[in-house]
Amino acid sequence: MTLSPRFLWPLALAAFGLRAGGAVPPPEKLLPKDTVLVATAPDWEKAVRFWSSAPYARLWEDPALKPFKDKFIDKFTTGVIKPLEQNLGIKFSDYGGLAQGQMTYALVPINSKSNPDKRMSIILLMDTKDHGGQLKSNLAQVIKKWVDAGKAMKGEKIRETDFTTLMVSPEDLTLKKVFPSLSPGAPAADATDKAAVKNIEITLGQSDSLLLVADSTEAIDKVLSRQADGMAPPLEDAPAFQADYRARLRESPFYLWVNTKALIDTLTKPPGGADGTKTPGAADEDAPSGPFNMKKILAATGLASLNSASLSYQSSPEGASTQLFLAVEQEKRPALLKIFAAEAKDSSPPAFVPADAVKFFRWRLNMARSWKELETMMTDVLGVQAMAGVNTMLQMAGKDKDEHYDLKSELLNNLGDDMVSYGKAPKANTLADLKSPPSIFLLASPNAEKLAAAVKVLLSIPFQGAIKDREFLGRKIYTATPPGMGNGAASSGVHFSASGGYLAISGDASLLEEYLRSSDGTTKALAAMPALADAAQKVGGIGTGLFGYENENQSMRPVFDVIRKQSLSLQDLLGVPLPPSLGGEQVESLRQWADFSLLPSFDIISKYFYFSVYSGSFSPEGFALKVFMPTPPQLRQ
Repeated sequence: MTLSPRFLWPLALAAFGLRAGGAVPPPEKLLPKDTVLVATAPDWEKAVRFWSSAPYARLWEDPALKPFKDKFIDKFTTGVIKPLEQNLGIKFSDYGGLAQGQMTYALVPINSKSNPDKRMSIILLMDTKDHGGQLKSNLAQVIKKWVDAGKAMKGEKIRETDFTTLMVSPEDLTLKKVFPSLSPGAPAADATDKAAVKNIEITLGQSDSLLLVADSTEAIDKVLSRQADGMAPPLEDAPAFQADYRARLRESPFYLWVNTKALIDTLTKPPGGADGTKTPGAADEDAPSGPFNMKKILAATGLASLNSASLSYQSSPEGASTQLFLAVEQEKRPALLKIFAAEAKDSSPPAFVPADAVKFFRWRLNMARSWKELETMMTDVLGVQAMAGVNTMLQMAGKDKDEHYDLKSELLNNLGDDMVSYGKAPKANTLADLKSPPSIFLLASPNAEKLAAAVKVLLSIPFQGAIKDREFLGRKIYTATPPGMGNGAASSGVHFSASGGYLAISGDASLLEEYLRSSDGTTKALAAMPALADAAQKVGGIGTGLFGYENENQSMRPVFDVIRKQSLSLQDLLGVPLPPSLGGEQVESLRQWADFSLLPSFDIISKYFYFSVYSGSFSPEGFALKVFMPTPPQLRQ
């Protein structure tokens, strides 16, 4: 029952009374065993030290960025923070210094009698340690503001601890209310619509020094049970979490962990009651629903076999490391991972990759094997008939000139186990050049000339036969030009040529020609960069089968130059269409928030940008993607 304001305010001061108790347990002991997702900074102060020492955080504090930063913060505060504070009755700055221990966000499975279709609950935990008194005062002020505003709320006890549930109207969280400066012409919802929309319930309270905020009381009950050292087992007892925690998460200042198996099982179950029975009229999960049936896709890709996924960070004076790990037993490896599985071979930059490359990756992928795995998976997903159409198209290609020609065999029999790509900085400081910097892609082949001929036949299908060729240094360069783009000139289309055991493909003819000249031995190689070898060791070396590099110092320079000098829209910067809800006025408001003309010259802040490397590798336990960002030399102490 909703309590009236005249009864609530006298209770508000006592509603968040402190319980006597010891220290708040860490997240792995506080959360229940069936938690499906946790994102946490186990020690907030440690996490803040980690982030504040990172190069990009130090850039944000640089005086040269102050004009841009001050305007952005002012616009964000005026346009977002203040309206949200007004709608929710919460002053966020009151909570800024309260986080002393863990800051945790989690998804917890629940069985809700009041809402049987609600399967998971969001819960936020913040340990204030010796700031519990201030937290108590802040929460009491929240209640007072809601009472004074006449907003609906209710109080209840959960395991003998007082909590308050705020009834938040979805209208208060709409774009129009949260971003009023971005929604000047948004129409207001009529009374009928408001009555039909159910309020969002946000339950909050304090237990010892711990702030708990959730969208269900069931999730809070689970956490309080663990805090009281109840009989329910903790997250640390879950085998999947235990393995990841011991190997990767224990010392991380921040980590994300997902029980992928439990999450997929929960999301793919049909709607039902708390007892697990199916709701009358609910769709049958086994019923056929076309090629994109979720159950069929999960079975074909093998994603349901994943045990967990985790993301962790580590820092040292040498730099910062990030690791994404997908845990799955080798014998249950998903089809998707089999398709992209690199062989543990040399993946260092070949000699032809120039030192001025701003991006590079090498992937030792057995392409013929991967194609067969992909074909099997797509047949399971789309069906035999759909894949038969693809195979028929491949079988017909080239038969107009040779009735015995087999394009599929010509492709698969001439694919090797090496893929290389590298790119250079844009040729000019324009948005168009920024979006399409020069890059080249190379496929290893036991017979690159035959592979080039097969690709020519393959591309003749979408390009309607508009493929020209020319001689360059004794090599033939093919150019496929889409209809309407010209006559196959070297400046347009897709260019490809065979040389050095690779089929090289590029949209930039001059870069392809540079590759063909690289065999003369005059190219200064990326592999000779001294710092690259040292950084590679931080991600497991260059023999994992997948290795990449990016020079942020050079790739960010043209970005800064372009956005400082041009009046760009958000859509220009993102390179994707904006939602229909963001019209011209809203886009202009966002542009005013981020006034890029106030950014300093890149030379002033270039010391914060260096390079990064990454690698991918398989083990019997799963797949690891590791990234290392060395500390820029000028920031080392």
